[in-house]
Parts: sequence; structure tokens; C-alpha cells
Amino acid sequence: MIAGKASPAPLRWFVPVLGLLTGWAALFSWSGMVTAPSRYLIATLAIGSLVVALGLGLRRLGAPAYVVAGAQVLLTLLVLDTVTAGAEAWLGVVPTWASVKATAFAIYDGAAAMNYYAAPVSQNVSQTQAFLTACGMLVLLSIEALATWARRLPLVALPILVTLSVPITILDARLSPLVFITTALLFLRLLGLNGDPLTSTKSSPLLWTVSSAAVIAALLLAPLVPVTNLLGGAGAGGSGAGPGGSFSTTTVNPFIRLRRDLVEQTNTPMLYATTNSKDEDAGYLRTTVLDEYDGDSWRPSKRQLPPENNANGDFPAPPGLGPALGGRLADWDFEFAPGFGTNWLPLPYPVRSVKVPGVWRYDSRTLDVAFLGGGPRTGLSYSAIAFTPTTTSETLKDTVIAPASVRNAWTKLPANLPAVLTERAREVTRGAKGNYEKAVALQDWFRSKGGFEYSLDQREGSGNELLAAFVTDDRVGYCEQFAAAMATMGRILDIPSRVVVGFLDGTEEEDGRLLYTSDDRHAWPEMYFSGVGWVRFEPTPGQRTGASPTWTRQSADQTDPRVKPSPTLAPVPRSVPRDTASAESAASGSGWRIPWQPLAGLGVLVLLVLTPAGVRRGQRRRRLAGTDLHRLSEGAWEELRATALDLGLEWPEHRSPREQARSVIGQVPAAQEEVRSLKVLLTDVERGRYAGTTTTDADPDAHAVLRDRTTETVGSWRRQMQRSVDRKRSWRGRVLPASLLRRR
Repeated sequence: MIAGKASPAPLRWFVPVLGLLTGWAALFSWSGMVTAPSRYLIATLAIGSLVVALGLGLRRLGAPAYVVAGAQVLLTLLVLDTVTAGAEAWLGVVPTWASVKATAFAIYDGAAAMNYYAAPVSQNVSQTQAFLTACGMLVLLSIEALATWARRLPLVALPILVTLSVPITILDARLSPLVFITTALLFLRLLGLNGDPLTSTKSSPLLWTVSSAAVIAALLLAPLVPVTNLLGGAGAGGSGAGPGGSFSTTTVNPFIRLRRDLVEQTNTPMLYATTNSKDEDAGYLRTTVLDEYDGDSWRPSKRQLPPENNANGDFPAPPGLGPALGGRLADWDFEFAPGFGTNWLPLPYPVRSVKVPGVWRYDSRTLDVAFLGGGPRTGLSYSAIAFTPTTTSETLKDTVIAPASVRNAWTKLPANLPAVLTERAREVTRGAKGNYEKAVALQDWFRSKGGFEYSLDQREGSGNELLAAFVTDDRVGYCEQFAAAMATMGRILDIPSRVVVGFLDGTEEEDGRLLYTSDDRHAWPEMYFSGVGWVRFEPTPGQRTGASPTWTRQSADQTDPRVKPSPTLAPVPRSVPRDTASAESAASGSGWRIPWQPLAGLGVLVLLVLTPAGVRRGQRRRRLAGTDLHRLSEGAWEELRATALDLGLEWPEHRSPREQARSVIGQVPAAQEEVRSLKVLLTDVERGRYAGTTTTDADPDAHAVLRDRTTETVGSWRRQMQRSVDRKRSWRGRVLPASLLRRR
């Protein structure tokens, strides 16, 4: 095809832009995953637009596909780093090791939050938005790769189908018809392109009609297709009850299930127990230990569950429990209520042995028991022998400091912990001697001396900002905040601490069994004392929990913990800690903002890189648009000069055109046919300069033939000149053309 005829180049933007819109429309299906979907949608559209613009510019410069792909991936990573951790980047844009780590941790924590919390997730806003933005860009880059790099338009359906399947497979929700229609029509428009997908925007009318009819038919017929509930009637989110339903406590972070059960106040039966224990402090049942705190939430650490940790049998001695400490044994028999199922086995702590069907294993550090399959998870009956140590205040006072291995593992705190938590922990425990007195001082402050109030109206969460507000201004919360705050402050005081989720004391039924319901879900802190092990404390006020553990009662005349006391320590206005969001952001839960200034700066940077090449392209188009032979040949000769200067080739400025032609032929290997074409162009230039010829022929067809010949000669020699230099000089000539700075 002769260059200069109908050029499809201006239409090359159609496929990548259409692919971007198709993928972005599919990303709307994830809107139910978070409470503020507009943030990741705006971010993916902005970053995707920059990526598409960069790809269009580099392809215009003739860059190989692998160069375009690498540049687009690097730009994506650069913008993600700027959006997520711009404060750690140099000048807010240039990545540093700190910003890269912060971005990686944010994406990782976002993925964990999506697994921990029930949708729509309102926790860990910045992390979840970073995670969804990264996943969205992965979808858009996949579409870009298949549509423009590989030019396999039908394969674009793969990332689109994966994206659209999220609401069904993860959210257990229906796909929005509007999202489906929009995505399907955009994809079919993309699929309908014929010929070279980078140069054509035509589609088959028949294909378009049939495809549209298929979309409409799918919408109309889908509700008529009979389907089977493969989940056995579990219901959305596993929260149904009754025959065929199930109650699930299988979320990775049990705080979500805890909050939901407490707020719903359905008093749904979950577990029945029979025991011969008469111990006042033996009624609590543990399910999960939350032993890691990262500044956003308390969560379970990665469990080690080897085959030798089979829960159906004898258990090891609890960590830290000395052999000289006496205690009492008690038999327990458990039965799950109809419809209740869990991945964490409710048990008293500690236990000597368990008999349970199926594959259940315990973690040696936490001794919580996880379900791995191989048996029933609902309708389960099992038994245990529990051991209640003889724990007294005197025993705990006399314990020695925990070993370094325990303190190092169970006192870890994030670097960005608000200073107000440290200040308040030291203030509350001022004058206390030893870890036991400090722990009791913390417990009593939360229960009776600090003016705290139990309420489910408090927003859920246990991150830095919420805990800082909880111990200063708010002082209103439920067991999640009380347990998390005391465990965090315990670690600040170098007391090994963790949070436990489980059940309060059950209610005795007429048949003698203890009933544990959804309203009995609870969280509390445990603290480590050498020789005794992990000891339960109860910071949640007495109107919810009743009396505190016997080993924490200081004297007989202590105020009844079930009576709501008046505050004795007035709330202190919370100071905003460094490197944290404002109180307004904490209250709204929105800590993730798109930094438009750095993002706009990156866009300007992309334009600056592509602008010189665009100017050169415009010059070339104007030079080859002469209306007569003289202007056309002079423009062609000027274009050859500019190309030589761009590539660093010699061009004798003050010599004749013939010597300039000899210089080019001497530097650029070319076939005889190309040399002859250059000599023809040279003749046209000399005729115009020295003979004063301004026109060639009045025949328009003859003039068109000459124009095509000249344009083809310039294009052929430009390619030969680019091939004659190394790749570095060739790219430098395209991106930073020197001819723009050297006028004739």
C-alpha cells in the first residue's frame, strides 16, 4: 500500500479506548464489595486512561509491543505507588523503598480485609481501595494485552468473565442487569471489528444485530432457567437459620460475625452444653484467638495445623502453665444447635482432651481448633475434658516477668501507634506495681473508673484511630473496642496480650443444659503470666458481662461491676497523633483520597514525553502536503534533513543538495532502487531551486502520482536511516528529536 493514501492511523485509538471502557464497565460489578465504590472506579479510570494514552503514543512512535507493554506496566505501578503511598515517595511521585513497601502492605492488607470482613466492607478504607484499584488495573492491562498487544479480540472475554463472576462467586449476589448489558454491548462492539483491529472501526451489521439479540434473550430467559442451590440453602452470607439454613462463623476475622450477631439481637440458639463444672469462672467458651495487631485491626495469625496436631485426642499443656499449679477437671458435652456451623470449635480454656468427629486440628501456640473437613461441620456433637487452674490474685502477683521469647512475640505493635494510647496506658496504671496490678488497673478503668459506656451504636472497628477516639473522647463501644483497647494498652506496658473471641456464660435451660445464643457472642483480652499462662480479663462493663473474674477483684467492698458507675476520670480531649488522619476522617471512615495533583503531574509527564514526537509528526505531515512539485520536493528534503539530525547522522548544512545526498548515501546502506529514488527526488529539488520550476503538469492525476512517489521515497529513506543506527539512538531520535532545536 502506498503511503499517503487513505490512512487509517487516526482511528488506531478506537480499540484500546473501547477495551478500556469495556473493562471499566465490568468493574462496576464489584461495587457491592465496599461501601464507597466510586473511589476505586475513578482511580482505575484515571490510571487506565493514562496507560491507554501512553500505549497510543508509543505505538505511534513505532515501539515494539514488548516495549509498549513494559512501559504501560511500569506506569501502572508508578501511579499506584503515587496514589497509595505518595507521602512516602520523593516529591510525592518518585517511588522510594518506603513507598514501595507501603504500597505492597496496603494491597496485602486490603486483600486480607476483603476476606476478613463481610461485604460491603467499610473497614480499612485506604487498603481495600488500593487492593481493588490494583485488581481493576490488572483487568484493564489484561484487556489491553489481548486486544492491542496480542490482537486477539475474542480472548478479551476471559478477563471480562472473571470480573463479572465476582458478585456471584464471592458476594453471592446477582449481577446488575445494567452492568451486564453495558459490558456485553461494549464487548460485542469490540468483537465485531473486522480486519486489523488497530486500524478498523467497522463491524458487521449482521454480527451486531445477532449479538444484541443474544444479550436481550439472555436477560429475558435467564430467570426461567431452573437452578439448584449448591450451598444447600445456606442463604446469602451463610446467615440463614432453620431447616436447610446455616449460621456461619467461618469469616477469617471473627469480629465481623460477632458484630452482626450482637446488632441483630435475634437470640438464635447456636450451641448446647452439659457440664459438671461448678466453677464460677468456667463458663466462657473460646472460638478464635486474635494475636496480631497491625494498626487497622486485631486478626488471627497464620495457623500451623500439622497432622500431629489432631484435635481428636489429648491436648498439650497450655503455654506458660506450670506443673505445680493445681486446678479442677470438668466434663463437657456439646451439641450444635440446628442450622449452626463453624470453622472454629467452641471450647473452654484450657482443655485436657477432646473427642470430635471429622478433621479438626489445633494450633500449638493458641490452642484454638480449626476445621479442615472430613466430617460434619453442622449438627455436630463432641465432648471435652476441661482443666480450670486455681488462679488467685496472690498467684498472679507473685509471677516473674515473661521470658523474652514470649514478650517479643506477644507485645508487637505497629510503628504508627497513636501517642495518646501510650499516654493513657501509663496514666491509668501510674502507681501500679507489676504486670498483674497494671492489668487490673486497666480492667477497672474500663469497667468502672473511666466513664465508659457499653453500646452497640458505636461503629465497628479496632484500628488505631478508632481506639484513640475510644479511650479519649468517645468512651462508648461494645466488647470489640473494650477487648482491643485493653490488649493494645497491655502490649504498650510490655504485658503479653491478645484478644479472644467466643461466648459469654451460657443460660441454663429447664433440662439442665447451657444454651449459648447469638446474643452471647463476646470478645475479651487474655494476658500472659509465667507459671499460670494465659489469663482472662474482662474490661467490658458489668451491665453486659456481669461480675469480673474472681482473680481480679481487689477487695470485698469493691463496687458491684454490674452497676453502671459515674466517671471519676474526666475525658481528655484527644490530641491528633502524627501521621494519622484527622478526627473528621476517622469519624467518616474515609482515609483514602486520590492525590489529583501528583496524578495530574504524571499525566503532564506523559504528555511531555509524547509531545515532541507529536510535533515532529505534524511537521512531516505539513512538509509532504505541498501543492506543487517545488514545495513538495523542498518539504521532502527538509524531512530527510530533520530525520538525519534526529538520529545523529551527518548532514552538511552549507553544502549543495547533491553533496548532502552523497553524505546520506555514504552513511546509510540502501538498495540500488532506493538510491535511484533519492536521486529522482534530488533532481526535483535542484530543478526547483536552480531552474525556478514551480509546477509540473496541470493534470491532477499526474500530480497525485508524483506526490505518492515523493512520499514513498521519504518513508523508505526514513526507515533505512533508522535501521542504520543502534536502538538507543533510534529511540532518542523519536522521543527527543534534535531537529526541533536546530532551525535552518
